[in-house]
Amino acid sequence: MSAEARLLRSPADKDAGGRVMMFANGPALAAVEDPLTYLPRKPVQEFARRQVIYDAQRPTGCLYLVILGRVTVRLNSDDGYQTIARIICAEGIFGESALIGTTAREETAVALDDVTVMAWSREEIETQIEREPRLGLAMAQYMVRQCLELQERIESLAIHKTPERIMLALAQLAGAMGTAMPDNATRIPAITHHTLAEYVGTSREIVTFQLNRLRRKGCLRYTRKYIDVYVPAIDAELLSQGVQPPPRQAAGGHLRQAAT
Repeated sequence: MSAEARLLRSPADKDAGGRVMMFANGPALAAVEDPLTYLPRKPVQEFARRQVIYDAQRPTGCLYLVILGRVTVRLNSDDGYQTIARIICAEGIFGESALIGTTAREETAVALDDVTVMAWSREEIETQIEREPRLGLAMAQYMVRQCLELQERIESLAIHKTPERIMLALAQLAGAMGTAMPDNATRIPAITHHTLAEYVGTSREIVTFQLNRLRRKGCLRYTRKYIDVYVPAIDAELLSQGVQPPPRQAAGGHLRQAAT
């Protein structure tokens, strides 16, 4: 079920407090709270592809939830260079820096596609946490997971060579935003070679060369509309290069942990 369908359910799918109720497929995991369960519904906002949602010059002080489309969060360095730190898809949260009590941000959020989002101010989040303390726990757990994922990416940039970084990024994106296909591929919406280059810290030309190499090896298939990633083949290629693939979660599992 899409994020839009989850967020625009009938009133019968809300609790007495008006919270949007989210249900994951499979058994519930009591140990992991889902922020989407406790966030109140808000009017949606729309941003066109490549539109800046916020940056240092236009801060908003809001926490955002992606309903449709994808958003890139770019970190700004002192010399003006930007690196894509995260690509957020449907049901993903971004703008967490708004919760630390300042509107000054060293990051920029840009719509990768035409996107639809909901937004909550810091004051609204604090009020909701007072009403429902489990939202605070859910947000803390979510932010810890994001920190761990960012740590893995930093380690990948520092340790692995460019071909391995590209393979690791493709597998990670397949797990975060992919859809399982009948031929065991995981399909993700198209990402430009330039965007992928910014994500792994290399040039567009090198990304193009490596994607062609992986396509010849049967690790992926791509068109202008999508990329089919064969994650087992990617893992086998990583192992052949002496790189241990990280544990995988189910496709689309960017917010919820895979059931065990």
